[in-house]
Amino acid sequence: MFRRFAVAHRPVTGCVGAFISSTYTGTGTDAEKKSEKPTVVVIGTGWAGSYFVRNIDPKLYNVVVLSQRNHMVFTPLLPQTCTGTLEFRSVCEPIQRVQPALADLPNRFYRTLVFGIDFKNRVVNCVGVGVLGAGNVTNVPVKSFDVRFDKLVLAHGARPNTFNIPGVEDHAFFLREVSEARGIRRRLVQNLMTADLPTTDVEEIKRLLHVVVVGGGPTGVEFASDLADFLHEDVPKIDPALLKYCKVTLVEAGEILGTFDLTLRNYGSRKLKRMGVELRKAVVAGVDERTVTLSDGEVLHCGLVVWSTGVGPSVLSKELGLDKNRQGRIAVNDELQVLKDGVPVPDVYAIGDCAANIKEPLPTLAAVASRQGAFLGKKLNRMLNGTDVKSVFTYKSLGSMVSLGSKDALIELKAPSKFDLKGLHALWMWKSAYFTILGSWRSRLYVLVNWFGSRIFGRDITYIAELSEARLWRTLAREEASREKARRRALEKLREAPHEAQSAEPTSSKK
Repeated sequence: MFRRFAVAHRPVTGCVGAFISSTYTGTGTDAEKKSEKPTVVVIGTGWAGSYFVRNIDPKLYNVVVLSQRNHMVFTPLLPQTCTGTLEFRSVCEPIQRVQPALADLPNRFYRTLVFGIDFKNRVVNCVGVGVLGAGNVTNVPVKSFDVRFDKLVLAHGARPNTFNIPGVEDHAFFLREVSEARGIRRRLVQNLMTADLPTTDVEEIKRLLHVVVVGGGPTGVEFASDLADFLHEDVPKIDPALLKYCKVTLVEAGEILGTFDLTLRNYGSRKLKRMGVELRKAVVAGVDERTVTLSDGEVLHCGLVVWSTGVGPSVLSKELGLDKNRQGRIAVNDELQVLKDGVPVPDVYAIGDCAANIKEPLPTLAAVASRQGAFLGKKLNRMLNGTDVKSVFTYKSLGSMVSLGSKDALIELKAPSKFDLKGLHALWMWKSAYFTILGSWRSRLYVLVNWFGSRIFGRDITYIAELSEARLWRTLAREEASREKARRRALEKLREAPHEAQSAEPTSSKK
């Protein structure tokens, strides 16, 4: 008999803020108690996790999803949200829309941090955090709880690889999450507004309007090219005088678009240069709030650094006592089963960027993750029906695509036959391909409207500050306004003093 769906709660000690000290341990509601279906727990809502959740049959399994975000991000289009070409909701699909059965008990989604897994007792250790913001910073409910599983799918992805370069974590922006794209967009518009102030000198304007992109892969190239289009097409609508100070530098230690063939790489490099992007073959040695230092000692003064140099293992991957490959990815076999001491862990699987086959590791691509998720979901359905005979996952790359701004793209097809395409025709194929594989008609409609709207009316440069940021801005501005008023009153008194002395002299002489 399978385990009934169970969640056990306990308070976290040592966390900031107060929390309710009561605990709950049990098997949930009456609806949960009636369920005798096995429980499959999925950690992560990226490409792999979302495609698994979409393909798993909720009539056969109870499905529980654990993640720090409640949506899937369509990462290939994420660079376009940074410049206002697309809106953020266009590239997000709520996990309950991916799998509507998550709204029905005992299926559930929990926004949580997974900090441990007990494979022997089949328990996932989680932490949930209460409501943040609106001044609530010292009295935040923080609790831990356990989720039991019959089958576990690790799809928690990876984190940006900083290569332990000083300052990257603190001062560079990554581009894997919508929150990071929002940060980039806010910084871009902030820098433009600050550069347009009459109090900003020329050297500071040059620094503010210089963007350094580190990483010459598809994400870095797509962001740099879309940014170059934004600067040339939309900055003149803000202040034409700022355009001459705008600059984009793309730093890559190896070859730009190194996964493409030589002809397409050269075409892409020439196109970027024509768009005004400066290409630098160099290694970054350090990053701080205002500069990027290269290994040869050169210092690039800039107002924004975007870091896109591949991925490394997440904290959870590092802490789990499982077999890993040299890059720190969790080792799996051909059936995507997790390995420990070379032996599969029963009923535990890993897919996406967090996993790698020891014999033949696949690249950390959305195409790989999505196919693994769909394969494993269907495989588990067949296993419960008794029709799966140890099916193994195989992957064959169909090719690569990258956009170069709003008028160009590169496509390298490898199957069914070798074929290269570039230019405007490639861009339409690039858009058609991604439009087709968007998660829903809702997302397709948003993307289509945004693409046409950006071409007709220009990109959106609206600046909407976070609540805490807006309050801080007003506080700083009012403090400076008070100081300026005091300075002006003092200056006025100094100017009036000589006149008062002169007017007093005739009176004294008469006496």
